[in-house]
This record gives sequence, structure tokens and C-alpha cells, in this order.
Amino acid sequence: MEWISKRFKQFAEIECNGSSPLYENLALGVSIDEELLQLCLACKEGQPMPNLLFGAVHFLLLGGTDHPLKNYYSSMTKNPKDPEKAFPYFKDFCQIYKEKITKLLREKIVQTNEVSRCAYLYAAFSHVYERTKKPLALIEIGTSAGLQLLWNEYSYEFSNGKRVGKQTSKVHITSEIRGTEPF
Repeated sequence: MEWISKRFKQFAEIECNGSSPLYENLALGVSIDEELLQLCLACKEGQPMPNLLFGAVHFLLLGGTDHPLKNYYSSMTKNPKDPEKAFPYFKDFCQIYKEKITKLLREKIVQTNEVSRCAYLYAAFSHVYERTKKPLALIEIGTSAGLQLLWNEYSYEFSNGKRVGKQTSKVHITSEIRGTEPF
């Protein structure tokens, strides 16, 4: 169970910190909760447990399962409640709907499509264009639902303060530059 706990803690600290306070808090809670860690053993081998667990819960909520937990999701309410207070409701939801969640964990798989990946695409494409001064094309082979194909439609802010891309976009991606600065 320790390795599952570490995975949830890593998910909270690396993948959610600064981008999803709700999932950051939920993942930290799961990382120290034996009952929920045990529930995650139902996940198919090779599946990212945090993504699958949180996806299963969100799927049930979006499907109409009524529970106070929905009040913490911005996809479910205009004014979500404080994410730091969500964990007890999350645990209660998982206890009540354990059978449904277990079934989803056993049967479903997740494919993560993080639009933030476009930050490195923007930097790489900008670099290539500056060197070649020729038009670029992107062929996407995968399951990101076209999110990567829209890289030029997003707004970007890098850790050096540089803002680039489509500044009127509703999608704003922040990224830390490591190594030499591309701009």
C-alpha cells in the first residue's frame, strides 16, 4: 500500500500543485487513508490510479449521483466550495458508492490529455520556425481529442515572465522553463 500512497502524494505535489486545488487536496487525503488506498487495488494494472479514481468519482457525479461532494467541483456548480474541506465528502461518497466505483476501476481505463503539454510544443515550434522561417504542420496520432492540434489557439506564460500565444484565449497555460530559455 505504501507505493499507492506515494503515487497519490506525488500526484498531489507534482501534477496538481498550482493547477487543481481540489485534486491536490483529495490526493493528499487519499494518500493517508487505508480504506481508499485499498479501493485503488481494483484498478487495472498499468492504469494511473489517481486519474482513474478521480475520473470514476467525477463520472458518477456528472451522471446524476446526488451527493454534497458535487458542491466542490467547478464542473458541477458555479461557486465551488473550499477544496480544503472536500476530503470528508469524497471519502463518504467513496464509501456509499464503493461498488459502483470498484466496477469502474476494474472495467475502465483512462487516457490523460493534458493541454499543458502544449507549452513545450509552443516553445519547440517557435524555435523551429525561427531557424527555418517555414510554415509548420502538426499531425497528431493519439487520443488527445485534438487538444494538441490547437496549440496555437492558447495563451502561454513562462516562468521568465514572457507571455506568448493568443492572448485572448480562454485557455491560459503556465510553464516553468528549465535549462536555456527558448524566448
